[in-house]
Order: sequence, then structure tokens, then C-alpha cells
Amino acid sequence: MMNSEEHYTLRAELRGHDEDVRALLVCDLGLLTGSRDRTIKLWKETADGFQEEYAYVGHESYVTALQYIPAGLLADLPEGAIVSGSRDATVRLWNPATCQCIQTLTGHTYQVTDLAVGPDGAIVSASLDSTLRVWKDNRCAHTLEGHEGAVQCVVYLPTGEIVSGSNDTTIRMWREGKCIRTIQGHTDTVRGLALVPGLGFVSASHDQTLRVWTATGECLATLCGHQAIIYRAAASSSGLIASAAEDNTARVWQADGAALQSLEHPACVWDVAFLPNGDLVTACADYVARVWTASRERAAPSETVEAYQAAMAERKASAAAASGSSTQPVLPDGLKLEPETVLLHPGKKLGEMKVIREAGNGMVYTWNGQEWEKVGEVVGGPAQSDTLDVPSKWHNGEQYDFVVDVDFEEGVPPKKLAFNRSDNPYNVAERFLAEEGLPLTYRQQVVDYILNLMGRSSALPAAATSNVDPFTGSGAYVPGASAFPAPGTASHSSNPFISSGAYVPGSSAAPIVSMNGAESAKDLRHVPATSYIVYSSVPKLEAINSKLREFNSMLSASPENRSITLGEADVAPGGRLDILLARSMEATTTGASAQLSEEESATLQRLLSWPAAYLFPALDISRMLVLSPSNAEDLAKSAGTFELSNLGGIGGALARAASEPQLPGNLQTGLRLACNLFANPHTKKWIQEAYMSFVDAFSPAGSSSNKAVRSSWASLLVNISLMLSAPGAQTASASEGLAIVLSAVAELLSTCPEDDAETLARSLVAAGTIMHSSKETTSMVQDLGIIELAQRYRTSSNVRVAGIAKELCEL
Repeated sequence: MMNSEEHYTLRAELRGHDEDVRALLVCDLGLLTGSRDRTIKLWKETADGFQEEYAYVGHESYVTALQYIPAGLLADLPEGAIVSGSRDATVRLWNPATCQCIQTLTGHTYQVTDLAVGPDGAIVSASLDSTLRVWKDNRCAHTLEGHEGAVQCVVYLPTGEIVSGSNDTTIRMWREGKCIRTIQGHTDTVRGLALVPGLGFVSASHDQTLRVWTATGECLATLCGHQAIIYRAAASSSGLIASAAEDNTARVWQADGAALQSLEHPACVWDVAFLPNGDLVTACADYVARVWTASRERAAPSETVEAYQAAMAERKASAAAASGSSTQPVLPDGLKLEPETVLLHPGKKLGEMKVIREAGNGMVYTWNGQEWEKVGEVVGGPAQSDTLDVPSKWHNGEQYDFVVDVDFEEGVPPKKLAFNRSDNPYNVAERFLAEEGLPLTYRQQVVDYILNLMGRSSALPAAATSNVDPFTGSGAYVPGASAFPAPGTASHSSNPFISSGAYVPGSSAAPIVSMNGAESAKDLRHVPATSYIVYSSVPKLEAINSKLREFNSMLSASPENRSITLGEADVAPGGRLDILLARSMEATTTGASAQLSEEESATLQRLLSWPAAYLFPALDISRMLVLSPSNAEDLAKSAGTFELSNLGGIGGALARAASEPQLPGNLQTGLRLACNLFANPHTKKWIQEAYMSFVDAFSPAGSSSNKAVRSSWASLLVNISLMLSAPGAQTASASEGLAIVLSAVAELLSTCPEDDAETLARSLVAAGTIMHSSKETTSMVQDLGIIELAQRYRTSSNVRVAGIAKELCEL
């Protein structure tokens, strides 16, 4: 058992995969890794660490799960077999020594998510098709049905029972092909299961908790601490538990719930596994598997550890540069960041305050006499004020200065209106009315109500920006934020959810919704989508100009980047950069702009070739320019392929935006640029050819903690579903594309927070649009559990989400 003074430190990095390492298995052969690059690798321990011994190639999509059948267990497999599951819906068996695929098991209709091997050599596979399959003698002996959503994980108990976890939030136990027990406790998808020796098993969930259960289903402990989806869990022979999560950490726990350590990674952690000696292996989205040890003798040399720490610091700095802010919370004098473990001990006095580091932020907790109560995130600028400014109200997991009840109809529960003192009342009112499905005729009443609460005058500009940089007091450039609503927005942002009106997601200008009289959103048809979602917000050009110049200076300081930086003629007042920005604003505000000259096009291509950490302003400029027909044609001609090696075109820039580490600014601007490509026939043709690679590369955006990224991803799925559902588009490749989009929609609906109404609404519209295109797709929707998810959202408190879900269920 690891004691409180022992800590895991880096032992080795296993480099060899070309994409995310998604799956791990420790077995008699050594350490197996499975990847998004569609390969499996076997690593053997050496005196210097670990060395790749074999690679197994054959899956047609990424590898999701690994298991092993020991040598001699089955007569027809004297050498044993490596078992792998994949997104290609197959289970494959491999000869460990020859690396040949010796058997392919088919039957699942969608992705295989997990595998287990029984003591008799039987293989159990879990799938997004909501079933488990038991394979014996190379055929399906049983199909286990009963889960009401995708099955995400499976494990064999020593007593012979099969245990499975699902998107339906339940854990089920199976014996002889029948469900003998349903265990409830998690509030969201159960994503991972692992045996805990001597206790039972542990489950990992999208609700950000782990639960330890007895073999009969009694919950012994709940482990809290992760700040995002937990993908997998593992347990050591000594009783330690490890977890892998979307918050870029692997965490180590005692089985009673005590948190021991958090191991930071450069990207999300997909899987964890313990070696027989107690060392921990983690699978990361940065293409690397890492081995961590609590043994000083096995620890990596200090220079290796220092290099890793330096790489982590550089990654954080790059993320800060891309977001325009520091990753370090600024605290008032006298307060310090403390680890989460201090919350395991009671406070010394009522009202005692602690600031805990959570996912790089400072979160305030106070002692209420019985437990530590979360108050909110530290708010403050660099002035280091003497007091801690904590917003006073919480609503849907976010902090606000005001959360008030607003009554609109007698006998109907009041609506919650949340806003901050710095918010523009008109923006707040319009956003609130759109979210609640209420007519805009109430707007001025809501504005007056807000102003009365704040004690302010109503003499405010209706479209003022609230994008203020707290460190400079000036307007900050935020990707997707709008300095003002673009004239003619409706002509470019036709909303597929309501037949009239426009919506500009992510802008500081609120949604513009046109309704007749008292007609509300719930009276309108949302499915299928009838026009593409296009983002036509205009950022504050002074701010984007400043950000580009800042990035240019940073790149110029590095000799290897000087060839791609802008010259003096580009950045001079009235130079090519200023002209480029003016053209982009014209394209967005008027739908037309003068065609870029060769010099101006060269300037844009140079911006599009910048490293990923500096890329999002160029993507945002391209998002605007593509709304001009003449410039859209030029962008399509120079787009190139969707590959990292393509520099200077939007194809390569979008590929880099989707590459690890995936930065929210890049994901948001990249996805919105992709949405705008549908607005012009030239760029639409380009994305028609690249969309499958695009969906695969950007799919992690669906589990982003950033709401704007999630909604942008959902918007792209709407646009692709509409493109593939158009008359004449029903080809074999289009059918494959529809299946890929539906799989992404199912994943998004099952992981999206329930308060993210925009993302949920768009995801449902994407599914409904596909269902309208062909009756054949209806069975796909049902198999993926989308109908069950839609049934859940029929009771959503958001009128629009509930309405769309109802339409979907009635198709």
C-alpha cells in the first residue's frame, strides 16, 4: 500500500504511436497499447525502461480496447491471443508472435467500446449499439440486451458474473445471458469498470466521480476530485485505485476515497493500468504512454523529469497565449493555493476559507461547521486586492452577481434569470428569451427589470460590447466574440431551428430572433434543418490586430519561425495586415468585399502557416473572409489537403487546429470556419471531400469543457447532416458519412451537460435531419440510443430542447 509520503514520479515515456493512445493492457506478454492510429504495440521492459517489440496492424479505425487470452487456455490458441476492439465495430484476435490477425469477430453494428475475457476464454464485447456479445469458439454465443443506451464498459467478476456500464447511467450484472441485477448510483454515463482485489469493482463516470462497489452491488465509497469526464479506472493488487480523465490528469486514490496524488499530463488521459510491481501506466492524447513509479530506484533521471516538467510549463504558456490570459490564478495577499487533500480534514473554525487548485484555477471553499462548501472561483486582477471577490450566486454550475425569478405566466414555475453587473442588459434579455423560448416582445420589460435591480439608467446602447480585459481595462480579443452585431446578419446566419430569424452563436450580441406577435419558439418546427448555420459575428478589429502583432513579435524572437512572420510592410499602419482585416470586416458586414490582392493573400497564407498556439486569429479572419464569394473561391483554391504538412492553406491550418494539444481557441475558430465553408459552393465542395477526416479529427471537441467549443461542434454536425441529406446525396459514401455523424451526435448527447441547451438543441436537430433523409437511418438512430436520449430531454426545462426532443421522438 502506498503511504502518504510516497509519490509517483515519471519513470519512462513510451513513444511510437502517431495519434492518441486510447487503450492499455498489462498481461503475461508485457504492456500493450492501442491507439487512434489503428495500431497495437507490445512493449517489453528493459534495463533502460521499455522498448517496442511488436506492432499489430489491421483495424480500419482506431483501437478502443485490449484483452489477452493466455497461452494454453484454449486448445485452438496454444500461443494465446491478443484481443482488440475497435471503432470499426470488429473484435480481432492476433497471434502474439507473428503479429497476424487470426480471427475477426463481426456482429456489432457500431463501435466496440470495451472487452473482457472470462476464465474459460470467452470474450465479452461492449458496444455503442447498446448490446454486449459473448463470443465462444469464434462465434457469438449470446447477445446481452437490456441497457437503454450505449454500453461503454465491461468486466468479469471472479465469481463468473459479467458487469457492464452504460450511457443509461446504470451498472448491470449478468449471469448465463440474463440480467440479474441493475445497480444505480451514478448520475451520468458509466464509462469504465475495473476489479478491485478483495472488495469488488470500481466504476468511472461522466458525472466526474468514481464509485467503489462490493461484488453484490453495494456502494462502499464515492471518490470525488476530477473536474471532467472520467474515462477509465484501474486497481492495483495492493488496493490502490487510479483514474484517467478529460481534465488532463490521472489520479491515485485509496479505495476508501482518500485522494493521494494527481498526475498532470499534456492532454486528456484515456486509460490507466498498474504493472505487477505497482508502477502506473497512463495513456495520453499526446500520443505517448507514460510509466510512473513510487520507487526511487526506478525513477527516470532528473534531466528526463525536468524536461517533462519544462514541456508541461511550455504547454501551459502556449495555452495561455492562445487564450490571451494567464493560466495562474491571482490571489490576494495572505491566501495560497493548496492541494485538494486539505479538504479531507475538518476546518478549525466556522467560515475558515481555503483556495484549492482545481484544473489550474483557484476554487474557494469555506468551512460551514460540518463540511467544506464550494463558494466559487477566485475573481481578481493583478492588483492583488486585499479582499476576495466571489460572485454571490450560482446557476447551472456558473457564478453570477444576480440570479432572480421571473414570472411570465400564472400557474407556471418562474424562470431563473442570471446575469452579472458588467453584462449588457439587452444582451442578457435577448439571450434569456431565446433560451426559454419566449417572444422578443418581452425584451424591454426584462431590460427594465434588470436595470431596476442594478439601479442603473436605461440609457444604454443596445449592442454595447462587454468584452473588457480585466488586466488592461481595454477590449480583449476573444475568438468568436463580436464587437457589434453585423448588419445583415440574418442574410448570413439563417437559423435552422426556426424558419425565420437568425442566430449568431458565441457573439456578444445576443441571438436575433424574429417572431410574429406572441408566437414562441415552442410553436415552430425545428426538424429537419433547412439552412446551414453560419457564423457572421465581427470581433473588435483593434483587438485582433493587437493580438496578431503580439504573436508576430513572439514568433520573430525565435530564429526557426522568422521565415513565417510578417515583415515591416505588413504590420505598418495602413499596411497589408490592416487591409486584410478591413476586407474581412467587409465580408462579414456586407456579404461582399474586394478580392484580396496577391500580396494580401500571401499575408493571410503566412498567418495560416503559424504554429498551432498562435493560429486562432488567422482562423477567425478566414471565417469572415469566406463569406465573400470572390475571396471564398480563392480560399478554396489554396485550401490544400486536410493534413498537418500543408502550410499556408485553410486545410493545413484546420488540421493543426484539431491536433494535440487541442486549444479551445483553435477548436472554436476552426469549427466555426468549417461551418462557414458551407455558405459558398467552392468551399462547400472542398469540405464535402474532407468531412470524414474532419469529423474524426475534431471529434474530441464534443467532450470539451468549453461550452462555445461544444456548440460549434454541434453546429458543424448540423451542417454536415444537412449536406448529406440533400436530394441526390444518398450514395454509399454518404451513408457511411451519416453513420459517422450519428455516432458523433450520440456521443455528444450522452456527454453534454444538461444546462448546455444550445449544444443539445443542435445535436438533436442534426439527428432529426438525418432521420428525415431516409427511413434506413431510423434504425441507426435507435441502435445508437439517440431515441432514448431524446426521450430523456423531452422533459428538459429548456422549452426549445424539449420541443426538438419531442419532434425527434415523433418521427
